[in-house]
Amino acid sequence: MKQVTETPRILVVDDDMDLLMLLERRLLKEGFEVESAASLREAEEYIQLFKPHLLVLDVNVAGEDGRKLSAKLKIEGASTKIVVISGYDYSAARAALFGADELVPKPINTDYLIFVINKHLYGEQAAGIAYRWAITEGKTPN
Repeated sequence: MKQVTETPRILVVDDDMDLLMLLERRLLKEGFEVESAASLREAEEYIQLFKPHLLVLDVNVAGEDGRKLSAKLKIEGASTKIVVISGYDYSAARAALFGADELVPKPINTDYLIFVINKHLYGEQAAGIAYRWAITEGKTPN
């Protein structure tokens, strides 16, 4: 697994503006560079310009199928990690079929999402250590 050695760039794609702003603020607080998009067209533009290390992508974005963008990126050989967020009941195996590296169910526990992001950017061991530290410091919900 290639680990990120610069400030990680994350693109968040969702048409729920409240969730988009919440995730953007939380990710900025965690030290990531963040851009957000409310449509798949806008997301594709940001992918070309911003070159994110990781994409947080909703399955349903303004009536469009986020799974198609995920699959397209993987088919094109993009190294961008893709974390799909969804209110639908998908298994991890099914999410992998459309190119997702991981699936995070809605409603989103932002602490868990940060763990998943760190796992894909820095490796499972580093993410686990950070998550355990956060739990001992009372930074995550029970």
